[in-house]
Amino acid sequence: MKRTIFLLTIFFTASAFAQNAADTTKPWKTSGLMSLTMNQASFSNWSSGGENSVSGTALLKFYADYTKGNFSINNNANFKYGMVKNESESLKKNEDLLELNSQFNQKLSEHWSASGIINLSTQFAKGYNYPDDTTVISTFMSPGYLTIAPGMLYKPVDYFSILLSPATVKGTFVMDQELADLGAFGVDAADTLPDGSLVEGTGKNSLVRVGAFVELYFKKALKPDLTFESKLNMFYNYLSDNNIPDNAIPLDFNWQSFFNYSINKWFSANLFVHLAYMPGDVFIERTGIDGNELKVTPNDKLQIKESFGIGLAYNF
Repeated sequence: MKRTIFLLTIFFTASAFAQNAADTTKPWKTSGLMSLTMNQASFSNWSSGGENSVSGTALLKFYADYTKGNFSINNNANFKYGMVKNESESLKKNEDLLELNSQFNQKLSEHWSASGIINLSTQFAKGYNYPDDTTVISTFMSPGYLTIAPGMLYKPVDYFSILLSPATVKGTFVMDQELADLGAFGVDAADTLPDGSLVEGTGKNSLVRVGAFVELYFKKALKPDLTFESKLNMFYNYLSDNNIPDNAIPLDFNWQSFFNYSINKWFSANLFVHLAYMPGDVFIERTGIDGNELKVTPNDKLQIKESFGIGLAYNF
Protein backbone atom coordinates (compact mmCIF):
# COMPACT_ATOMS: atom_id res chain seq x y z
CA MET A 1 0.00 0.00 0.00
CA LYS A 2 2.86 2.42 0.80
CA ARG A 3 4.32 1.78 -2.65
CA THR A 4 0.99 2.54 -4.29
CA ILE A 5 0.54 5.79 -2.34
CA PHE A 6 4.10 6.83 -3.21
CA LEU A 7 3.58 6.22 -6.94
CA LEU A 8 0.23 8.00 -6.96
CA THR A 9 1.89 11.00 -5.30
CA ILE A 10 4.51 11.13 -8.08
CA PHE A 11 1.83 10.59 -10.70
CA PHE A 12 -0.30 13.57 -9.75
CA THR A 13 2.43 15.98 -8.58
CA ALA A 14 3.22 17.06 -12.15
CA SER A 15 -0.46 17.72 -12.75
CA ALA A 16 -0.78 19.81 -9.62
CA PHE A 17 1.99 22.17 -10.75
CA ALA A 18 0.00 22.94 -13.88
CA GLN A 19 -2.87 24.51 -11.93
CA ASN A 20 -3.07 28.27 -11.46
CA ALA A 21 -3.07 29.06 -7.74
CA ALA A 22 -5.56 31.86 -8.31
CA ASP A 23 -7.95 29.61 -10.21
CA THR A 24 -10.96 28.80 -8.07
CA THR A 25 -12.86 26.80 -10.68
CA LYS A 26 -10.41 23.86 -10.64
CA PRO A 27 -11.61 22.39 -13.94
CA TRP A 28 -10.86 18.76 -13.14
CA LYS A 29 -12.97 15.88 -14.38
CA THR A 30 -12.54 12.53 -12.67
CA SER A 31 -14.04 9.11 -13.28
CA GLY A 32 -13.20 5.49 -12.69
CA LEU A 33 -14.16 1.87 -12.38
CA MET A 34 -13.71 -0.63 -9.56
CA SER A 35 -14.53 -4.29 -10.02
CA LEU A 36 -14.06 -7.62 -8.27
CA THR A 37 -14.56 -10.82 -10.23
CA MET A 38 -14.61 -14.36 -8.83
CA ASN A 39 -14.47 -17.70 -10.63
CA GLN A 40 -14.92 -21.18 -9.16
CA ALA A 41 -14.99 -24.69 -10.60
CA SER A 42 -15.70 -27.98 -8.82
CA PHE A 43 -15.62 -31.59 -10.11
CA SER A 44 -16.71 -34.83 -8.48
CA ASN A 45 -16.59 -38.15 -10.31
CA TRP A 46 -16.65 -36.20 -13.57
CA SER A 47 -15.84 -38.66 -16.36
CA SER A 48 -14.23 -36.02 -18.60
CA GLY A 49 -11.88 -34.98 -15.82
CA GLY A 50 -11.19 -31.58 -14.31
CA GLU A 51 -9.56 -29.87 -11.37
CA ASN A 52 -11.21 -27.89 -8.60
CA SER A 53 -10.14 -24.26 -8.66
CA VAL A 54 -11.03 -20.80 -7.40
CA SER A 55 -9.75 -17.43 -8.56
CA GLY A 56 -10.38 -13.74 -8.04
CA THR A 57 -9.30 -10.51 -9.71
CA ALA A 58 -9.50 -6.93 -8.45
CA LEU A 59 -9.41 -4.04 -10.94
CA LEU A 60 -9.24 -0.28 -10.46
CA LYS A 61 -9.16 2.22 -13.34
CA PHE A 62 -9.00 5.92 -12.49
CA TYR A 63 -9.08 8.97 -14.80
CA ALA A 64 -8.33 12.59 -13.89
CA ASP A 65 -8.39 15.22 -16.66
CA TYR A 66 -7.58 18.90 -16.38
CA THR A 67 -8.40 21.56 -18.97
CA LYS A 68 -7.77 25.29 -18.96
CA GLY A 69 -7.88 27.20 -22.21
CA ASN A 70 -5.72 25.43 -24.78
CA PHE A 71 -3.80 23.49 -22.15
CA SER A 72 -4.86 20.08 -20.87
CA ILE A 73 -3.58 17.15 -18.85
CA ASN A 74 -4.95 13.64 -19.13
CA ASN A 75 -4.10 11.21 -16.33
CA ASN A 76 -5.09 7.62 -15.88
CA ALA A 77 -4.06 4.87 -13.52
CA ASN A 78 -4.61 1.13 -13.90
CA PHE A 79 -4.31 -1.33 -11.05
CA LYS A 80 -5.03 -5.04 -11.47
CA TYR A 81 -4.28 -7.99 -9.22
CA GLY A 82 -5.55 -11.56 -9.32
CA MET A 83 -4.94 -14.86 -7.54
CA VAL A 84 -5.79 -18.44 -8.51
CA LYS A 85 -5.82 -21.66 -6.47
CA ASN A 86 -5.92 -24.99 -8.23
CA GLU A 87 -6.53 -28.07 -6.10
CA SER A 88 -3.12 -29.61 -6.84
CA GLU A 89 -1.15 -26.35 -6.61
CA SER A 90 -0.42 -23.62 -4.11
CA LEU A 91 -2.04 -20.18 -4.30
CA LYS A 92 -0.41 -18.06 -7.00
CA LYS A 93 -1.02 -14.80 -8.81
CA ASN A 94 -2.35 -14.72 -12.35
CA GLU A 95 -2.76 -10.95 -12.77
CA ASP A 96 -0.47 -8.14 -11.61
CA LEU A 97 -0.36 -4.65 -13.10
CA LEU A 98 0.44 -1.18 -11.78
CA GLU A 99 0.41 1.48 -14.51
CA LEU A 100 0.41 5.29 -14.32
CA ASN A 101 0.04 7.62 -17.32
CA SER A 102 0.12 11.39 -17.76
CA GLN A 103 -0.26 13.26 -21.04
CA PHE A 104 0.31 17.01 -21.38
CA ASN A 105 -1.15 18.91 -24.34
CA GLN A 106 -0.84 22.48 -25.60
CA LYS A 107 -3.31 22.97 -28.43
CA LEU A 108 -1.86 24.59 -31.57
CA SER A 109 -4.77 24.17 -33.98
CA GLU A 110 -8.11 22.44 -34.19
CA HIS A 111 -6.61 18.94 -34.39
CA TRP A 112 -2.92 19.34 -33.52
CA SER A 113 -1.20 19.87 -30.17
CA ALA A 114 2.32 19.94 -28.82
CA SER A 115 2.24 16.99 -26.46
CA GLY A 116 4.18 14.60 -24.31
CA ILE A 117 3.48 11.53 -22.23
CA ILE A 118 4.99 9.99 -19.13
CA ASN A 119 4.24 6.32 -18.53
CA LEU A 120 5.34 4.15 -15.61
CA SER A 121 4.42 0.49 -15.38
CA THR A 122 5.45 -2.29 -13.02
CA GLN A 123 3.81 -4.85 -10.72
CA PHE A 124 2.80 -5.14 -7.07
CA ALA A 125 4.12 -8.50 -5.92
CA LYS A 126 6.80 -11.08 -6.55
CA GLY A 127 6.50 -13.43 -9.50
CA TYR A 128 7.82 -16.98 -9.35
CA ASN A 129 8.96 -19.59 -11.82
CA TYR A 130 5.87 -21.77 -11.29
CA PRO A 131 5.47 -24.59 -10.37
CA ASP A 132 8.57 -23.60 -8.40
CA ASP A 133 7.29 -21.06 -5.86
CA THR A 134 10.67 -20.23 -4.33
CA THR A 135 12.63 -18.78 -7.27
CA VAL A 136 11.74 -15.09 -7.72
CA ILE A 137 11.82 -13.99 -11.36
CA SER A 138 10.15 -10.57 -10.98
CA THR A 139 9.01 -8.17 -8.28
CA PHE A 140 8.06 -4.51 -7.68
CA MET A 141 10.13 -2.32 -10.06
CA SER A 142 11.88 -5.42 -11.36
CA PRO A 143 11.03 -4.83 -14.06
CA GLY A 144 9.78 -1.27 -14.08
CA TYR A 145 9.34 0.60 -17.36
CA LEU A 146 9.43 4.38 -17.71
CA THR A 147 8.64 6.08 -21.01
CA ILE A 148 9.04 9.82 -21.64
CA ALA A 149 7.82 10.80 -25.11
CA PRO A 150 7.60 14.47 -26.23
CA GLY A 151 6.07 15.06 -29.63
CA MET A 152 2.96 16.07 -31.56
CA LEU A 153 -0.58 14.90 -30.95
CA TYR A 154 -3.19 14.53 -33.66
CA LYS A 155 -6.73 14.33 -32.26
CA PRO A 156 -9.44 14.55 -34.95
CA VAL A 157 -12.23 13.49 -32.52
CA ASP A 158 -12.61 13.37 -28.76
CA TYR A 159 -12.27 9.60 -28.51
CA PHE A 160 -9.23 8.98 -30.75
CA SER A 161 -5.69 10.37 -30.90
CA ILE A 162 -2.25 9.64 -32.34
CA LEU A 163 0.96 10.74 -30.62
CA LEU A 164 4.15 10.98 -32.71
CA SER A 165 7.50 11.30 -30.94
CA PRO A 166 10.79 11.11 -32.90
CA ALA A 167 12.95 11.23 -29.74
CA THR A 168 11.62 9.11 -26.90
CA VAL A 169 13.50 7.91 -23.83
CA LYS A 170 12.53 4.49 -22.53
CA GLY A 171 14.04 3.17 -19.32
CA THR A 172 13.98 -0.36 -17.93
CA PHE A 173 14.63 -0.74 -14.20
CA VAL A 174 15.57 -3.87 -12.26
CA MET A 175 15.90 -2.78 -8.65
CA ASP A 176 16.21 -6.32 -7.27
CA GLN A 177 19.99 -6.81 -7.25
CA GLU A 178 19.89 -10.60 -7.62
CA LEU A 179 17.83 -10.26 -10.79
CA ALA A 180 20.04 -7.40 -12.01
CA ASP A 181 23.14 -9.57 -11.53
CA LEU A 182 21.56 -12.18 -13.82
CA GLY A 183 20.90 -9.54 -16.48
CA ALA A 184 17.14 -9.96 -16.22
CA PHE A 185 14.92 -7.88 -18.54
CA GLY A 186 17.85 -6.71 -20.63
CA VAL A 187 20.08 -4.86 -18.14
CA ASP A 188 23.82 -5.57 -18.12
CA ALA A 189 24.56 -8.65 -16.03
CA ALA A 190 27.14 -8.79 -13.27
CA ASP A 191 30.84 -9.27 -13.99
CA THR A 192 32.06 -12.84 -14.04
CA LEU A 193 35.08 -14.46 -12.42
CA PRO A 194 37.40 -16.87 -14.31
CA ASP A 195 35.37 -19.82 -12.98
CA GLY A 196 32.19 -18.34 -14.49
CA SER A 197 30.60 -17.29 -11.21
CA LEU A 198 29.02 -13.84 -10.90
CA VAL A 199 30.49 -10.95 -8.93
CA GLU A 200 27.50 -10.10 -6.74
CA GLY A 201 26.30 -6.50 -6.79
CA THR A 202 27.92 -5.51 -10.08
CA GLY A 203 24.85 -5.98 -12.30
CA LYS A 204 23.30 -2.78 -13.65
CA ASN A 205 19.92 -1.70 -12.29
CA SER A 206 18.77 0.17 -15.37
CA LEU A 207 18.87 0.26 -19.14
CA VAL A 208 18.11 3.41 -21.14
CA ARG A 209 17.09 3.37 -24.78
CA VAL A 210 16.34 6.20 -27.22
CA GLY A 211 14.10 5.86 -30.23
CA ALA A 212 10.97 6.80 -32.14
CA PHE A 213 7.58 6.28 -30.50
CA VAL A 214 4.00 6.16 -31.79
CA GLU A 215 0.88 5.73 -29.65
CA LEU A 216 -2.71 5.30 -30.84
CA TYR A 217 -5.42 5.72 -28.21
CA PHE A 218 -9.15 5.06 -28.46
CA LYS A 219 -11.77 5.33 -25.70
CA LYS A 220 -15.47 5.50 -26.37
CA ALA A 221 -18.84 4.35 -25.08
CA LEU A 222 -20.00 2.15 -27.96
CA LYS A 223 -23.38 1.87 -26.24
CA PRO A 224 -24.69 3.39 -22.99
CA ASP A 225 -23.68 0.20 -21.17
CA LEU A 226 -20.61 -0.83 -23.22
CA THR A 227 -17.24 0.95 -23.10
CA PHE A 228 -14.21 0.14 -25.22
CA GLU A 229 -10.69 1.40 -24.50
CA SER A 230 -7.63 0.50 -26.55
CA LYS A 231 -4.02 1.69 -26.54
CA LEU A 232 -1.41 0.65 -29.09
CA ASN A 233 2.16 1.89 -28.84
CA MET A 234 5.31 1.08 -30.80
CA PHE A 235 8.91 1.98 -29.96
CA TYR A 236 11.77 1.70 -32.45
CA ASN A 237 15.16 1.61 -30.75
CA TYR A 238 17.88 3.75 -32.34
CA LEU A 239 20.67 2.30 -30.19
CA SER A 240 22.43 -1.04 -30.47
CA ASP A 241 21.13 -3.76 -28.16
CA ASN A 242 22.98 -7.04 -27.73
CA ASN A 243 19.84 -8.68 -26.35
CA ILE A 244 17.99 -8.42 -29.65
CA PRO A 245 18.45 -11.50 -31.89
CA ASP A 246 20.12 -10.82 -35.24
CA ASN A 247 16.98 -11.61 -37.22
CA ALA A 248 14.66 -9.44 -35.09
CA ILE A 249 13.60 -5.84 -35.73
CA PRO A 250 14.39 -3.57 -32.74
CA LEU A 251 10.71 -2.67 -32.37
CA ASP A 252 8.67 -2.94 -29.17
CA PHE A 253 4.98 -3.48 -29.81
CA ASN A 254 2.40 -3.18 -27.02
CA TRP A 255 -1.37 -3.32 -27.50
CA GLN A 256 -3.90 -3.32 -24.68
CA SER A 257 -7.66 -3.47 -25.20
CA PHE A 258 -10.39 -3.35 -22.54
CA PHE A 259 -14.13 -3.94 -22.91
CA ASN A 260 -16.48 -3.23 -20.01
CA TYR A 261 -20.18 -4.10 -20.14
CA SER A 262 -22.35 -2.75 -17.31
CA ILE A 263 -25.04 -5.33 -16.57
CA ASN A 264 -26.56 -3.03 -13.95
CA LYS A 265 -25.38 -0.56 -11.33
CA TRP A 266 -23.43 -3.16 -9.34
CA PHE A 267 -22.49 -5.90 -11.83
CA SER A 268 -20.43 -5.86 -14.99
CA ALA A 269 -18.50 -8.09 -17.36
CA ASN A 270 -15.08 -7.14 -18.68
CA LEU A 271 -12.62 -8.50 -21.20
CA PHE A 272 -8.93 -7.58 -21.25
CA VAL A 273 -6.58 -8.51 -24.12
CA HIS A 274 -2.87 -7.67 -24.09
CA LEU A 275 -0.45 -8.35 -26.96
CA ALA A 276 3.24 -7.59 -26.60
CA TYR A 277 6.39 -8.07 -28.67
CA MET A 278 9.63 -6.93 -27.03
CA PRO A 279 12.66 -8.64 -28.64
CA GLY A 280 15.11 -6.84 -26.35
CA ASP A 281 13.37 -8.17 -23.25
CA VAL A 282 14.58 -11.39 -21.63
CA PHE A 283 13.20 -13.84 -19.13
CA ILE A 284 14.67 -16.22 -16.58
CA GLU A 285 14.46 -19.97 -17.01
CA ARG A 286 15.68 -22.90 -14.97
CA THR A 287 18.15 -25.30 -16.56
CA GLY A 288 20.27 -28.25 -15.51
CA ILE A 289 19.28 -31.74 -14.48
CA ASP A 290 18.20 -30.65 -11.01
CA GLY A 291 16.76 -27.33 -12.22
CA ASN A 292 19.06 -25.30 -9.98
CA GLU A 293 20.82 -23.40 -12.77
CA LEU A 294 19.30 -20.11 -13.90
CA LYS A 295 19.85 -18.29 -17.17
CA VAL A 296 18.26 -15.45 -19.11
CA THR A 297 17.22 -15.86 -22.73
CA PRO A 298 15.74 -13.40 -25.26
CA ASN A 299 11.97 -13.46 -25.58
CA ASP A 300 11.46 -12.56 -29.24
CA LYS A 301 8.04 -14.22 -29.50
CA LEU A 302 4.62 -12.58 -29.51
CA GLN A 303 3.27 -12.52 -25.94
CA ILE A 304 -0.49 -12.88 -25.52
CA LYS A 305 -2.56 -12.41 -22.39
CA GLU A 306 -6.37 -12.51 -22.12
CA SER A 307 -8.75 -12.41 -19.18
CA PHE A 308 -12.53 -12.33 -18.86
CA GLY A 309 -14.56 -11.81 -15.72
CA ILE A 310 -18.05 -11.15 -14.40
CA GLY A 311 -18.59 -9.72 -10.95
CA LEU A 312 -19.18 -6.75 -8.71
CA ALA A 313 -18.40 -3.35 -10.24
CA TYR A 314 -18.84 0.30 -9.43
CA ASN A 315 -18.46 3.23 -11.82
CA PHE A 316 -17.67 6.65 -10.38
